[in-house]
Amino acid sequence: MQKIIIVADGPVAEAFIEKISNKKVPDLEYTVILKEKNEKFKDNAFIKFFYFDPTSSFHLKKVCQGKEYSAFFIIMQNMQEALEVYKNLRQINKKVRVVALDLEEKFKDIEDSYLYIVDAIEILSTRLYDFLPNVPVFAQTIGLNQGEIMEVAVPFSSAYAFRHIGSIPQIKWKIAAIYRDNKLILPTNATMIKPRDRLLIVGKPQVLANVYNRIKNKSGIFPEPFGKNFYLFLSLEVDRDRALRYIKESILFLDKFEKRELIIRVTNISSLELLEKIKKFEKDNIRVLISYDDEIEDDIIYQDIQKYDIGLIIISNETFRSDGLYKKLFDYKKLIYILGEEPTESIKEAVIVNSGNKKIEEISTIAFYIAEAFNLKLEFLNYDPNGHNKINKELIEHINTLSHVYNYPVEIKEKHKNPIRDIKNKKNILLILPYSKKMDVKSPLAYFKRDIDSILLRISKHPKLLIPIEESNNT
Repeated sequence: MQKIIIVADGPVAEAFIEKISNKKVPDLEYTVILKEKNEKFKDNAFIKFFYFDPTSSFHLKKVCQGKEYSAFFIIMQNMQEALEVYKNLRQINKKVRVVALDLEEKFKDIEDSYLYIVDAIEILSTRLYDFLPNVPVFAQTIGLNQGEIMEVAVPFSSAYAFRHIGSIPQIKWKIAAIYRDNKLILPTNATMIKPRDRLLIVGKPQVLANVYNRIKNKSGIFPEPFGKNFYLFLSLEVDRDRALRYIKESILFLDKFEKRELIIRVTNISSLELLEKIKKFEKDNIRVLISYDDEIEDDIIYQDIQKYDIGLIIISNETFRSDGLYKKLFDYKKLIYILGEEPTESIKEAVIVNSGNKKIEEISTIAFYIAEAFNLKLEFLNYDPNGHNKINKELIEHINTLSHVYNYPVEIKEKHKNPIRDIKNKKNILLILPYSKKMDVKSPLAYFKRDIDSILLRISKHPKLLIPIEESNNT
């Protein structure tokens, strides 16, 4: 049984004694010294009270005589008296741990490796600072106390809102818990982050500082939270005839966002003349990387993603569909922009097609980002040719709320047409689709399953923005 002496006086001490009285800690026994008798406090099996002037060295020695104490706590209002108590305790034992509440920085100049000062002014100012908006909250009394544990509130306009945990790359950091509606959620990959959630994140302090900024910032940081830079993958075996056009389209993304880089990876070199033309695009924020060997394509992409903090992969429709690359790219949890037969500069509308599930909530936030950046008309289309796919009120409310948050208009339309045929007939649109591992761009079974997203993915006419999602939406 460890014995603790508490020398107490004032409201803070009273609150502390009430706390230890109500919360028994196993193997701890308290001796509490008060100036005056307090009827609120009674002796029990683990707390014993004494009443005398604690500045009296004689009385302190009498209480401590013949006993070994693990720690002394000094919690007093009068700092001069607190210092006297500390000096008296040090006469009794020079190496026992002393925890002192310092209200006026009276203990700060004492050199004592066994003295632990609780600076009330610093604690209160730090706690008040934590309540300021847009300020990260760090764990103060657990872990290493170096900023490796942080709590972050998610604003409605955050790039993390309506994202599944599994779709967010977490390198050298982790979302350990979510607090929502005064409840603790231990998240899985399928857990969706919602506005006003408080995320408990753990990782290296420098990394968490960057993550905090990503969570709090708005659309100006696109393509966050997936990464920072843009990446064009060119396989000249497939993309030779349109390579220069694809580079110019990729530069459109670069021009819309500040402090970003475009990485151009060129593989399967089939023309040195074309390669020289591609190299001429290089400048401070555009890099051209060339692969002359026969590395596997997805291995190259993965290495570049890690090295250059890629958030958006730009790729041709033909390359995306080749050798099952579309399935492998999903594992990287990055945005995918598939170049279409219609060039990016011709796009006038961004279109979300409701495929009858909750995935729309997750992709709609990114849709507002991209529509605003490129000044596109934004449409939400609900196709209901047979009367079986009615749009629910919650989804309409969600989309309208985002429209108010971003101050950007959206048109919600109900159509009684075949969605595939109608989309094929449209011109100058960007299709915004959820991207899951179950999507299939080759098997004819998608038509029988009425997998609208997989069928829309096969339309080569329109550029497409794919947003990675997790299939399950249980939380």
